[in-house]
Amino acid sequence: MDDSAHDAPAPRVPLRSLYTSFVRVGAGMFGGGYAMLPLLEREVADRRRWVTHDDVADLFALAQAIPGVIAVNTAMLIGQRLRGWRGAVVAALGAVTAPFLVILLIAGIFDRVAHSPAVVRFIAGLRPAVCGLLLGTALRLVWRGWRRLGAWLLGLAVTVLTLACDLNPVWAILGGIVAALLIQAIVTRRGRAEAAG
Repeated sequence: MDDSAHDAPAPRVPLRSLYTSFVRVGAGMFGGGYAMLPLLEREVADRRRWVTHDDVADLFALAQAIPGVIAVNTAMLIGQRLRGWRGAVVAALGAVTAPFLVILLIAGIFDRVAHSPAVVRFIAGLRPAVCGLLLGTALRLVWRGWRRLGAWLLGLAVTVLTLACDLNPVWAILGGIVAALLIQAIVTRRGRAEAAG
């Protein structure tokens, strides 16, 4: 991550702007929290320039390691970074407002329209679109976050263990965190040893 981005003071983001931005992101979250990454980057990194793309990727990765809904966790982490605990609450509320209203509407009519040919076709068309969004998000995370050989090897190991051993995702995440910390400690120790002589 670019350390210079953290040296500069964060812009004072109005809570209303934070809320409306996360309402906008939440309204486009078809496919769940993973599908929010491109929308989130477009809104908070490109459009608003509140944080960098690396910040978004790092906070998104951290949100996955925290129990709970990824979209809400990510919103809270970004909101907290920008405006402290108030920002965390406002961003989380913004992220859930549109999905909450949509699910209220759908819950009221779904039983009556669930078997309608148009609804069945809509859901069938939504599945590949969501898969495409998820694949795009995965590729985006890979290209942005995996800059070192250790990250590639760690990602490959977790993927193989998850698929071959039916590894629980919680253990995969925790194991990945521990392995990443160990790799970083080894790299740091080697760097110090080389600098010392």
